[in-house]
Amino acid sequence: MQPSSHGTAKQGLEAGVGGMWRLSDVMPATKSRESNEIFSRLEERTASFEALRLKLPDFGRIQIEDFLRIYEEINEILARVGAHAYMHFSEDTRNQEAKALLDRAEEQRADIDNRVLFFRLWWIGLDDGKARDVMPSDSDHAYFLSSLRKLRPHTLEEKVEQALNLKNTTGFSGWVHHYDQITSDYTFELRPKGRGAKRSRRPRKLVRDEVSRLFASPDPALRKEAYQALLGKYAEGGRMLGEVYRTIVRDWKNEYVKLRAYSSPISPRNLENDVPDGSVEALLAACKENAVVFQNFFRLKGSMLVRGRITRYDIYAPLQKRERRITYSKAVAMVMEAFGEFDEKFAGLAKKVFEVQHVDTSPRKGKETGAYCMSVTPAVVPFLLLNYAGRLADVYTIAHESGHAVHSQLSSGHSVLTFMPPLVLAETASVFGEMLLFDKMMKAERDPDVKKDVLLEKISSMYATIGRQAYFVLFETDAHRAVAEGATVEKLCALYLSNLTDQFGDAVRVADAFKWEWTSIPHIYHTPFYCYAYAFGNLLSLALYDRYVREGREFVPSYLKILAYGGSKGPAEILQEVGIDVSSKAFWQGGFDVVGRMVKELRGL
Repeated sequence: MQPSSHGTAKQGLEAGVGGMWRLSDVMPATKSRESNEIFSRLEERTASFEALRLKLPDFGRIQIEDFLRIYEEINEILARVGAHAYMHFSEDTRNQEAKALLDRAEEQRADIDNRVLFFRLWWIGLDDGKARDVMPSDSDHAYFLSSLRKLRPHTLEEKVEQALNLKNTTGFSGWVHHYDQITSDYTFELRPKGRGAKRSRRPRKLVRDEVSRLFASPDPALRKEAYQALLGKYAEGGRMLGEVYRTIVRDWKNEYVKLRAYSSPISPRNLENDVPDGSVEALLAACKENAVVFQNFFRLKGSMLVRGRITRYDIYAPLQKRERRITYSKAVAMVMEAFGEFDEKFAGLAKKVFEVQHVDTSPRKGKETGAYCMSVTPAVVPFLLLNYAGRLADVYTIAHESGHAVHSQLSSGHSVLTFMPPLVLAETASVFGEMLLFDKMMKAERDPDVKKDVLLEKISSMYATIGRQAYFVLFETDAHRAVAEGATVEKLCALYLSNLTDQFGDAVRVADAFKWEWTSIPHIYHTPFYCYAYAFGNLLSLALYDRYVREGREFVPSYLKILAYGGSKGPAEILQEVGIDVSSKAFWQGGFDVVGRMVKELRGL
């Protein structure tokens, strides 16, 4: 099977929608001479690593550094193999060969992880004095090893760890892929009845990204029709998807709470992010207390749209009666111009991703929905998956994912073990990139009605990435507790409706059909408790952007320095560079104050 090497010389900054990425930059053709050499090197390096096991008791600082260099090379190859398989699967999740390739990559990763596991267990088991004596001088290696030792209370015996690695390929990961295969094959039938829509005897069949784009249609009937199509489809499979989720939650509890003795289901995610439980609790508490900020926005939006209370079908509705359409090449140019006005290096790194054809742009049946940035290794220019359709929101998505790509390239001077930022800092550049685009558009726009619409859409986006994401995690917290107590799928639906009532208050009317919405949220299946990273990153980025507005270009070097750390230091230490205390409720409140000022500005337009 050949890996994808799609794209033409035309694809780049000026190309239109339709281009696909060049995955041959990650891995050569399967079963080619080059590919065989890579896998031979992986086996040779792994065997060399295993051979050092008997020498561990006599290791000193220099030997540990040599050990870690082999470990880095193993992880470099595994990262390429895994990223290539996942991106190939993303192109068409119905492709059985791609799925088989992904399965093999995950099984190979588990096998290699098990063969080199002894080193992690040896290191974690050292007494503190010996660990200090042999700690490497290289800062990346030192931080990586220090982070491993934090896992000491939750690490099990070698055979148990190996069993869990193998189990996860057919357990947790297997159920996640099952969810993806079911839902990515969904199509949504729509026969729009609103004004301006084509009337047809036959309903249109849309894929997920196509129907989701209609949530922001100027036509209220079309918005409602789109939501009903999506929610109805997920309701049809809701029992099965709900049982998949219950299985994932039980698997998570069995491993992390029962076996690894974490204090709560969210704690392993917090430790992975190197953020104390208390800081995450402060963030979620601030989000809950500030639900009123977005409720006030929705009340204002209701008065502007319908002169009354809006429904859940209308929360992303624009003010303009006609949607703006922006070509792909124009959208990329807008983003690069905004980035360039901030910093030429920042813009140059974003442009590189498009110039080397590392972007898959167009929506199609079977393709993974949404968007992502795949950072493979420090040596590989990141890849972007987009589903571009010409809306303003799609332009923001380009800015968002390009920000991720800039972040990865700025941190590429670090080890493969530490160049990736933790989840809570992963949104720092992406949301900042969106703010650069937003600010440029607001300054350039002269039409007050268009300016009002741009501001309204941006606040709506902030709700989607702060309030909505935080409430997903609050739902997950309740759901994990409820499943442990034997909750049914129906009970989870009731919990989700209660969650919506809490976040919207009396500002938005919520139809009963939304009780199935949680089954359509991939993150809660793929990466439990991931979503608070969006709220963390967005509020952090608002605070950083506020600093940039006040300080101007003097702020740029310190901001780029923060991004350049990647994951080579803990988030709290990195953010101390700009005087941010993530355990402070006042800090999180400051981010909501920025949103509040934007709502006030909208009210005054």
